[in-house]
Amino acid sequence: MHDHSLRLLVIGAHPDDADIGAGGLAVIFRRLGHVVKFVSVTNGAVGHHQMSGQPLVARRRAEAQAAGEIIGAEYEVWDYPDGQLLPTLEARKQVIRLIRQFSPDLLLTHRPNDYHPDHRYTSQLVQDAAYLVTVPNICPGLFGDRPQYLP
Repeated sequence: MHDHSLRLLVIGAHPDDADIGAGGLAVIFRRLGHVVKFVSVTNGAVGHHQMSGQPLVARRRAEAQAAGEIIGAEYEVWDYPDGQLLPTLEARKQVIRLIRQFSPDLLLTHRPNDYHPDHRYTSQLVQDAAYLVTVPNICPGLFGDRPQYLP
């Protein structure tokens, strides 16, 4: 066991991407006493063959919360439209803030050449934020409790 808790951050495009892609690892981390956070960048409003819109958003948020509770992880679902995600500056800044505030030891996301554009753009956002998170004049004043991101 480690002297301190490690922090695992999994950023997926849709509610269920983080738990499907890294749920097993998350369970192992939690059993070892580490901290896990899942984030869905989009709201999941169109990812079903029969439902859509706010009823589906509510259902997928509830499913995400249930998955997080089972694993013992916080599960955050953002409001970017499902199927319409773009790697905007606004979204990049939100990812930078997330990384700084959570201060993960390990961050997982989608592969950059994924079949789904929301997955690809989530990967692009994380990749772009990964360097810029260290630049103090981008989103100034937002550094987490752990000093490794300070210049």
